[in-house]
Formats: sequence, structure tokens, C-alpha cells
Amino acid sequence: MDIEVTVFSDIKDGLLREMGSVVIACGFTLHRQRMMSTPTGVQLWLKLSGDKGRLLELEDQLSSHPLVTGFEADHSPSVQANPVTSPGLQQGHSATARRAPAATPRSAQTAAKPRKKPAASTPDISIVEPVLPKLAKSYPKIFPQLLELQQQVSDAQWGPSLKFIGVRVGAWVYKRDYALGGQLDLKSALRQIAQPALRALLPAETHDFAVHVKNNPFCLPGSHCRNGDFFCGFLQGLLHESGASSRVVVREVQCRSEGASECVFEVVD
Repeated sequence: MDIEVTVFSDIKDGLLREMGSVVIACGFTLHRQRMMSTPTGVQLWLKLSGDKGRLLELEDQLSSHPLVTGFEADHSPSVQANPVTSPGLQQGHSATARRAPAATPRSAQTAAKPRKKPAASTPDISIVEPVLPKLAKSYPKIFPQLLELQQQVSDAQWGPSLKFIGVRVGAWVYKRDYALGGQLDLKSALRQIAQPALRALLPAETHDFAVHVKNNPFCLPGSHCRNGDFFCGFLQGLLHESGASSRVVVREVQCRSEGASECVFEVVD
């Protein structure tokens, strides 16, 4: 089922990361997010999908989180691309929980627009480098932090920054978990190293020299904007370190942002 939720908080730093951790732990997928400042703090809007049977668990975990002062959930989100909300919630379609004085009502709020990929640029090293130790500490639960990082990096540098992070994380994972194994050919390395490493992050399969990734959190369904840079970098970092090939190139050939059921990455030597 699809659901839109809004959480209110006095604290901006770390809010998206914490809410993303709850969403993932409850088995839901985050499709879009938007954070806005209010006179009393911030409000974070999330568009999610997941198992209806775990909806109450999700709402309870979000509304009772220590950072959350208010919570709203719309169980019948509009099909419009840019949702518009009103001060009152529609009866029978929403759930609301308040634990503090009400924040400013949501009005004319729009969903975050998918980022259109600009021309190639360079990673924002000044922002990315300090994040790497934090990713290592929280690995494999790194997607909430990366989604939060998107708010700090310019559109032109977002893709290159994601790929840079992916390469560094992939190389680190290989050294941590697989460095003591024997050298493998590329196809064996994909099956015995890349596949289990990816599965620690999200559902993934390898078929010959193609890697299939489900629920890529960076490629929003319907956005027609590929953002598979993290996985391209992650696979390259893993495979370069494994010694399977120093020339390997990874590219996204199918994307769920363009209507595919999953993102598919082609590994070329």
C-alpha cells in the first residue's frame, strides 16, 4: 500500500536519518521526501509504500520516536505528483498523533521534485569525506544517511558524489569481509563477492554479468531520472579490490525510475 506521512520535530539534524531507519526497519520503501522549516521547528514529509499488515507498527514507531513532536498519516494519498495538504485531515483517510503543541498547519506543500541529472561534474569532497567514517560505523544501514546527504550536495555534484562514496564503501567492504579469499575471475567475483555484499544492503541478484537491484532508494519510480551512481561505484570498488579486473566498468542499463521493476547494472571488462 502507499502512504504519505508527515512528522514534526524541534530538531532538523539527523531527523531524516532517524525516520529513514524506522521506515526501513518496518519493511517500507521510501520514494520521496521533503523537509520544510516551520516557525516552531521542521516538518518532514515522506511518501512510502509497504505491507499494509505492518502499517500500525510503522505509525507507532514514527509517532513515538523521541525526535517527533507531531505525526500525521494519509492512507489514501492523492495520485497527483505534487500533493497539496490542508490544515484539517480528511476524516476516514488519515491518522494523527500529537505529543506537543501543534506545529504550523501544512499548506500548499509540494513533494520534492526528482533531480534531473546535469552534466558530469566532480564529487563534493568537502561534504563527502567527513561522512565516510559515519557510514562505516552504521553499515549496512547507510541509505538514510545518504538520502539526508542529498539535501547538502548540489544537483551537479550529487551523482559523482554518490559514485565516489560507492567506490570507497565497496573497497572498504571487500577489505573487511573478503580480502582473505583467493583471487577469482570476474564472473565468480560477481557471484561470490558482489552478490552477498549487495544483499547486506537490499535485495539483489546476479545473472552472468548483470546485477539486479530491487528497491533502489535513489531511483524514484516515475521520475525518469536514473540515480544508480552509488551501486555503480560500489560494484567497481568491490571488483577492483578483489583483483578480478582493474578495467571493470559498471553502468545502469535498466532503471525503476523509468518503469522497470528493478534497476539492472551491466558489468563490462
